[in-house]
Amino acid sequence: MNYSKEELVNMVYAIGEAHGNCLLASRIYQANNPDLQRYPLTKCFVKLKERFERTANANYEKTARTHACSNQDRQIDIVGCAIQNPSISIREINDEISISKSVVHRTLKKNNFHPYHPEHHQFLTEQDCQKRVQFCEWATIKLQDEIFFSKVLFTDESSFSNTGRENRHNYHHYADQNPRLMREDDHQHRFKVNVLAGICGEYVIGPHFLEGNLTGNGYMQFLQNDLLQLQRHIPPDDLNSQWFQHDGAPAHSTLAVRFFIK
Repeated sequence: MNYSKEELVNMVYAIGEAHGNCLLASRIYQANNPDLQRYPLTKCFVKLKERFERTANANYEKTARTHACSNQDRQIDIVGCAIQNPSISIREINDEISISKSVVHRTLKKNNFHPYHPEHHQFLTEQDCQKRVQFCEWATIKLQDEIFFSKVLFTDESSFSNTGRENRHNYHHYADQNPRLMREDDHQHRFKVNVLAGICGEYVIGPHFLEGNLTGNGYMQFLQNDLLQLQRHIPPDDLNSQWFQHDGAPAHSTLAVRFFIK
């Protein structure tokens, strides 16, 4: 019995979900597709698994594959590779099963496979989680005052230098021959600048620039000499009721800074 592309793909999914147990895969397939008028027998899953194991693996011999391979076989091989190793690249699929990168790309797109990129986030310890819960509990109480957070000066800073990594993919030069281009990088003369800014209600504070590394002394001088100047456009009554927020950077945590803020 011939099966459609969608049916074959769903069968491969079921085999993966069943960790190679074809009897269980048959039951999973039926449970996931209760409205179908026909269901493949367990032996169909066995043959499908054997075909995938014979072709879609790292030991696949390119010379053994012929151009007579059917479209269904190709789709099973390609989709099977993506299911077995979701982080695999199109080039790796091409190397593994000897199907052109353009066919691999079209097949994955046709079967709604998209290369999603993970989002990077800061690593959290157990102490961080406890502190966040404490802050949420504190903030819930403060929210009884509906305008409380409009009184908070939220601040942050970022560092910029000329020694960071560049994405050379953004630099290219089209030519019919390699022009052997070179690009000068002046890393012998280094610079670094910290940009500080904040927001309080409807007011934007800064930006303010500090050259070099951000140290406790430099941050202390900023608080004493520059912060009030940056807020000169804020009414005095708002300044008197203002809360100051900054993160836990080392320069923010020196004894002098903590004593000054308190």
